[in-house]
Formats: sequence, structure tokens, C-alpha cells
Amino acid sequence: MNSPRHPLKFPKMLRVRSRLDFAAVYERGVRVSDGCLSLVVLPNDRPTSRLGLAVSKRCGNAVCRNRLKRRLREVFRQSRADLPMGLDLVVQPRADTPLKLDALRQSLISLAKRAARKLAARSREQQAESATGGDSIAGGAS
Repeated sequence: MNSPRHPLKFPKMLRVRSRLDFAAVYERGVRVSDGCLSLVVLPNDRPTSRLGLAVSKRCGNAVCRNRLKRRLREVFRQSRADLPMGLDLVVQPRADTPLKLDALRQSLISLAKRAARKLAARSREQQAESATGGDSIAGGAS
């Protein structure tokens, strides 16, 4: 008996998986954090956002870390409509992160929106620099 495809699945195309993708996000991404999560965000050239998880051993033993990762994936899966599109999100939970889904959801959504605003501001600054030519020398009188 075939079951219909679930619309809220978490397929591989929604995950940051490769070492190169993680390295790019860490190198060129925008960092935002609160008391619960730390988020590194980089725009991607895709129509959807992708999730990457980096859970350190400070978050507990393997059972606790895996439970936290499952909950973060579930929060991302359920909140995809509320998150900005076209971003790679790497989530780093803090050591004392609560395991309640509502707290994780609120934290992820607010951090993703903050990061999107930071990325937009950075993009505007880069466009302004390229429009002026970037030839200005600060404070130099020779």
C-alpha cells in the first residue's frame, strides 16, 4: 500500500550537507545569536532555505545531542513558511538550550529574520561601494 508523499518532509535538498557548503557559510556568512541558539546565515542560489546543524559535545552526551538535532530539524520543517527564503542556515545550539519546541521555533524564526535584515544591509553597503567606485581613501592627506 503506497502512502501519499508527506508535504512537510525534510528531504536532502533542504539540508546543508557538504563540507564545502559549511565552510562557505562559516567564512562568508552573517552571525546572529540569542540565549538559545547561534545562527550563521549565507544566501544561496536556490528557491528554498537549507538547514545545517553543528551540535557540540558541550550540549550533552550522544543521546542529548541527537534529541536536540531531531527537534531542531522538526522546528525547521514546521517553520519553513515563516523563514526567509534562499538562505543556508547553520544552527549551533548553546550548551544550555531548552528542548521545548516552542522556544526553539521562536528563537530560530527571530534569528533568521534578524540575519536576513543584516544580509540585506550588507548587500546595500556593497552596492553603494561599487556605485561610488570604492576609490575613496579615508583620512589620508598627502
